[in-house]
Amino acid sequence: MKLSVIIVNYKVPDFIHQCLLSLEKASAMYETEFFVVDNASNDESVEVIKKMHPHVTCIENNNNVGFSKANNIAMRKAKGEYMLIINPDTFVSENMVEECVKFMDNHPHVGATGVCMFDASGKFAPESRRAVPRPMTAFYKLIGLCKRFPLNKTFGRYYLGYLNRNEASEIEILSGACMFMRSAALRKVGFFDEDYFMYGEDIDLSYRLLKGGYKNFYIPAEIVHYKGESTHKNTFSYVNNFNMSMIIFFRKHFNFYSWIFEIPILVAVYFMAALGYLKVLVKKIFSKEKSIEEQRKLDKFLVVTTNAEQDPSINLLKNKGLKFETLKADDIVRQSGHLVYPSNLSQFEFVVYNADDFDYKDIIRYFKDSKERKPKMAIYHQDIDKIITPYYILENC
Repeated sequence: MKLSVIIVNYKVPDFIHQCLLSLEKASAMYETEFFVVDNASNDESVEVIKKMHPHVTCIENNNNVGFSKANNIAMRKAKGEYMLIINPDTFVSENMVEECVKFMDNHPHVGATGVCMFDASGKFAPESRRAVPRPMTAFYKLIGLCKRFPLNKTFGRYYLGYLNRNEASEIEILSGACMFMRSAALRKVGFFDEDYFMYGEDIDLSYRLLKGGYKNFYIPAEIVHYKGESTHKNTFSYVNNFNMSMIIFFRKHFNFYSWIFEIPILVAVYFMAALGYLKVLVKKIFSKEKSIEEQRKLDKFLVVTTNAEQDPSINLLKNKGLKFETLKADDIVRQSGHLVYPSNLSQFEFVVYNADDFDYKDIIRYFKDSKERKPKMAIYHQDIDKIITPYYILENC
């Protein structure tokens, strides 16, 4: 068995369907097994997986046991030479798995490989490559110097912003959204530490691989972390979980520093939480919150299509009474293989691609190369007759 793909799912049935479709294409040349661990979604997730992807081993937990423990359940069963841990709210380019396998085959000293991630607006995700959050590295991020000076090798080290994203680079920390790892290395250093419920477990495992004598690398194989940008990073829950995970990490690996940094980290937790609540309060006072249905009616879609008269995604938008324009791919002038979008692209909330007409790698390439970043990518799937956006799902009903 060459590859074991492991996905932890929680209440995202349409996203995981899309994720599995892209991975099935990307791994077709290798003997691959798929595991989905469902953390008690209590929705149609398991039904969708069993119906649409019967070859997938679906493990159903009775409660939400967290990211680390859920992954470990499948990792103990996995037989692949490599393990791919990936979030359900992603889709991958058709050549992503091949690029990772070839790189790992050619570099036996590498324990894990991270990839080039984009968000739903086509923007490069800085967490695609990171350094170990040693106390000063974490401190520079905490006080904002990392964001202010991303290319500086001292202040910007947390996200390694000075590295060329189009070249393979040795890094230290991978993102848990996509970790391509050598199974032999994992069995040597151990799987995810279950003290972490969510956040920080990827940092801990990456660091243990380094301590185990392996190297970690970033390669420019491309995926979209489709929903990552919609995480509410100013909420108390997110800030608390993330920073508490950092405290666990410091206590475990830098115990002699932990007492110095726990106080500023705790201050940061409550400061960011207070700031988040203040933003919510201001929004409630000065703006009228729109329902999802009200927001849909305001959104405008650009449908990139090969046949506007027979494109089912257009029929779906018509049936919903939503505003849209079409861009016929066959008639577009191509510049170095890139789609030429209309000059007023910013008027659209979403750009829709039919997954039956376009390869995932081309969707990523077209979108990341568009100069305007306001619209978000949305994917139509004919087998379920749905358009998947980062914020909601459109379906005929």
